[in-house]
Amino acid sequence: MLRPRKLWLLFFCIGGALFPLNAQKVVSARAGLITYLQGPAFLNGKRVALKTARFPQMKDGEVLSTGRGRAELLLSPGVVLRLAENSQLRLDDAQLTSTFVTLQQGEALVEVVQLAEGNRIQVGVGETSTELIRAGLYGFGISPNGTAQNTLRVYGGEALARSGVKIADAKRGNAVTLNADLAASPFDRKERDPLHNWSAHRSFELFMTDPDAREKQTHWQAAGSGYLENKNFGVVFRAFLRRGLPPPTVAPIRPAEHP
Repeated sequence: MLRPRKLWLLFFCIGGALFPLNAQKVVSARAGLITYLQGPAFLNGKRVALKTARFPQMKDGEVLSTGRGRAELLLSPGVVLRLAENSQLRLDDAQLTSTFVTLQQGEALVEVVQLAEGNRIQVGVGETSTELIRAGLYGFGISPNGTAQNTLRVYGGEALARSGVKIADAKRGNAVTLNADLAASPFDRKERDPLHNWSAHRSFELFMTDPDAREKQTHWQAAGSGYLENKNFGVVFRAFLRRGLPPPTVAPIRPAEHP
């Protein structure tokens, strides 16, 4: 595992320069909007294509998979799931009041910036389900070939893991084995992997291009002159702004048909 103390990201905002489209704010009335890809990803076996201001909307029962790529999925306003390489995720329920996704392979990291009243987010792994009940950062992993336990890691926030009638309340710094036992133990929140580092960069990009987030949300906070910190990700980024921050690139979002 990589254990960097700090990660650095430098933004130069010169004159009327615009941020790229992949950092724009996106909203949707249903869970499962595919908003960003790094490398190839496939929806029910067909390669996903992202077009300007038009993003694929997953339907109930559809499966998103990555090979050498990564994918970003909007579960609700303020909740983003990021899928690692060689991973697979099924959307079971796209309603915002009962969103349910199942991780079938690999790793996923869910960032909950804000959870709207009445919205419910659950992640299934094997025979377990985990409800995310507070803003925070949650990692899910399925062990390859049964070499280790399937796990939930809470980097920040609180989640309820369920297996049958058994419930485990997991808070910041807790890891839970996602099986019938739901055994909980502490873990080192400083441990990072490529998915964690990439997700931190994506979170920062989206925060910097959303004026509403900068005014209302607190997941990125000042950490000295010119620096912002996210305690859930455990990183500090430098934001060097020249002539102020330009407005984000925002366009009407229409769910795309399958490629």
